[in-house]
Amino acid sequence: MRTHSDKDLLEEICRVADVADTDGAPTLTQLDEYSNIADTTFMRRFGSWNNAVANAGFEPNAAETEVLTRDLIRGLRQLREELGRIPSGDQMNDHGAYSRSAYVVRFGSWTDALEAAFENTGETDEHISNQELFAELRRVADEYRAPPRFEDVREHGRYRAHAYMKRFGSWAGALGTAGIDPPTRVVSTNDLIDDLHRLRDELDKRPTSSAVVREGKHGLATYQRRFGSWSEAVDVAFDTRDDNTEPPA
Repeated sequence: MRTHSDKDLLEEICRVADVADTDGAPTLTQLDEYSNIADTTFMRRFGSWNNAVANAGFEPNAAETEVLTRDLIRGLRQLREELGRIPSGDQMNDHGAYSRSAYVVRFGSWTDALEAAFENTGETDEHISNQELFAELRRVADEYRAPPRFEDVREHGRYRAHAYMKRFGSWAGALGTAGIDPPTRVVSTNDLIDDLHRLRDELDKRPTSSAVVREGKHGLATYQRRFGSWSEAVDVAFDTRDDNTEPPA
């Protein structure tokens, strides 16, 4: 597994500033253009892009912090109306009122910006092409581990890990379609039960089969094959005396 130290990341910021010949801190747009390290790596390590450039010895760019949040959201929604679909980061750079980097600085990631603007539409993953999803899977595999796990993409990826599950039906299906050999380790029964408990804790109730499809680490079919049925999986995972009960669905 390859990781970048804080020193590596700060030196990369300085290198990008030199290559881009900036007068001050490099922007996220310049980072995307001149670096092979994803912007999310910097922001997860330092909390934000402005914190990262400050740690590298630069004064953060005021232009990337002065735009009001409501104006950024309005700009996203206006471009969606023009395009007839939720825009990609590249489309925002080419046609939008603000750059993708302005959104990443404000919201932490492009995906988080989309969710803030379109949280009730169910469209936030639809703008991402299969090629973009596959390229990001391969990047995470190169930087962290191969094959990448669900948790690796959730923690280090540009796109939601569940976007892969929704698009390809399962994590193994996403890896296989991307041309990445899935892990040979068989998921243990304890792993399956642990993830049901995780979902129960997050949802504050027993997960339904729909919740597993939307938010689970493992496909619904995996539970059905292992336990014989979804209902049996629920019975095994949760004691009948559990207060947070809900009929299987």
